[in-house]
Amino acid sequence: MSIQTMRDNSDGVVAKVIVGLIVVVFALFGMGSITTFLAPTPKVATVNGEDVTQQQMEVQVERSRRVLLSQNPDPSAINEDQLRADVLENLINRTLLTTAADDLGLAYGNSRLDAEIVNTPVFQLDGLYSPDQFQLALNSAGFTPTGYRNEMRKDKLLAQLGNAVQSTAFMTEREAKRATSLSQQTRDVAYLRVVVEDLKGDIVIEESAIDRYYQSNPDLFMTDEMVDISYIEIKRADLLEQVELDEQSLLDFFADTREIYAEPERRRLAHILIEISDAQTEEVAKAEVDGIYQQIIDGADFVELAKEFSDDPGSAEIGGDLGFNDPGTFVDEFEAIGYMLSLNQMSKPLLTEFGYHIIRLIDLEAAKEPVFAEVRAQVEAEYRQVGAEEMFVDLSSRLSEISFEATDLQEPADELDLELKSTGLVTRNAEEGLASNPIVLNAAFAPDVLQDGNNSTLIEITANHHVVVRVNEYQPSELKSLDVVHDEVKSTLVQEKANALATEQAQSMVAMLEDGSITRYVADQYGLKWTVVSEASRNDRDIDAEINREAFSLARPADGNKSVGYVNLTNGDTAVVSVTNVQNKSSTDIDVSNLNSLARVLASREGASDYQELRDYLAATGDISK
Repeated sequence: MSIQTMRDNSDGVVAKVIVGLIVVVFALFGMGSITTFLAPTPKVATVNGEDVTQQQMEVQVERSRRVLLSQNPDPSAINEDQLRADVLENLINRTLLTTAADDLGLAYGNSRLDAEIVNTPVFQLDGLYSPDQFQLALNSAGFTPTGYRNEMRKDKLLAQLGNAVQSTAFMTEREAKRATSLSQQTRDVAYLRVVVEDLKGDIVIEESAIDRYYQSNPDLFMTDEMVDISYIEIKRADLLEQVELDEQSLLDFFADTREIYAEPERRRLAHILIEISDAQTEEVAKAEVDGIYQQIIDGADFVELAKEFSDDPGSAEIGGDLGFNDPGTFVDEFEAIGYMLSLNQMSKPLLTEFGYHIIRLIDLEAAKEPVFAEVRAQVEAEYRQVGAEEMFVDLSSRLSEISFEATDLQEPADELDLELKSTGLVTRNAEEGLASNPIVLNAAFAPDVLQDGNNSTLIEITANHHVVVRVNEYQPSELKSLDVVHDEVKSTLVQEKANALATEQAQSMVAMLEDGSITRYVADQYGLKWTVVSEASRNDRDIDAEINREAFSLARPADGNKSVGYVNLTNGDTAVVSVTNVQNKSSTDIDVSNLNSLARVLASREGASDYQELRDYLAATGDISK
């Protein structure tokens, strides 16, 4: 086919339809949509033959990112690489556990699932389940109803698996009593604290030592490499006001898209559900639903029978009323029958995946054709969105082409009438502006941009925000002069020597105590004073937690003797610890209620450990490829 033939045919109806579809796809899904639809679904891992897809991962990454942002609104605080690694690991573990649950034949029934959904507060309005609120909440979280049910069912199955494993752990009475006795043990604790700050005044650091440390550790005294990034960005939102429109254009657009603004017929259905489950076969359910159906035919009240017999916990107590719903809410066979009914008409028993239903139409709202005057503002907004998307696609394409060929960014900025911006000098840890985006920084520090001086390719920050960057200036990392870091080096060496001296003194004191020196004599030798806490418990708040932990890790001393040791504290200080008079609570003094409580806690911990061992086993024996 010649180029001229293609041009001649480009005015045909089919060609216009194709172009229209492409515009709609771009408008809804962005620049990457064409390759997305044509390409096979990529995968990030395979677990025992089941693929974990790129789409699954991206959705979960975005949900996890939203959770993190809700806790800390600073996007730069999120480690993107760690986030993605954690999400992938979670998806792999989830797949392994789901397979294990399936192999064990675990199940979670539809009625229980529905009960969980209707009793979830976020899906309720004024304390009652609302289908509209349900749909709204799912949309905001990026779920479809089916997808949400599937994920929720997985959560319940994994909870069953976890409970099944953890509930098998137990603690014997003897073990519980021993654990209780140890947990309630008391010790007389005495300690000497060697304060590092008090030692620094006597420490002298030679200039030669400062120079040696500086020369031996250059990596500690390097400046951050920095770049000044110039960039051109295109945001679809910025193009909305540039879309030209007139009343006739809006009317034509409305005529072409009027179905968007139409309100479909909404039906208010009620039903009686008789569920099929392990406890009730299909034959039994069919006999029951036929009996209920006959009662209604004979004049019984549908609402009262729904309250009495329906297995749908969300609607039974209100007579089976499912409220007004748009088309597409229910499973296909249920919806097909529901939309065939006349007002107040009742269906015969219908079988779906949930069981047998008797459906009744109790109200309906007729479809409403849109009136231009009533939806003009919405039409204009949609018109601008479509127009802005077309401009955005065109600008992005042209910017990509021009910047690829240009020797700087000024040329494409001038030709496309776009502003050339700059970040100023920023490091790889920039926390503000465009440079805080890791995609942009990675592009700026890429060899072809940083070293070869090229413009970057078009960067898709989001589907509606594209940018091209160039490095204006680069300041490499370099060694700071000794004059600049002299005091820093000296402070470091003083701290190291003070820490070493504190440890040396502590070791000397421990040796003296172990050789039989009197505790007061040892303290006097170093100008220190013992702090004594009698009958200290494991969680005693009167003692520094690190000192207390050391005290309870020392061996139990023989009667009349002491156990001694030392501990380096987080703040740099060192403490010499002495323990005497260790007392365990007698088994006859143990509170039975506390004993039972502790046994449950210890068993729970053991069960959690067992469950982790299961997860580790599945990961070790599973066929996992990334």
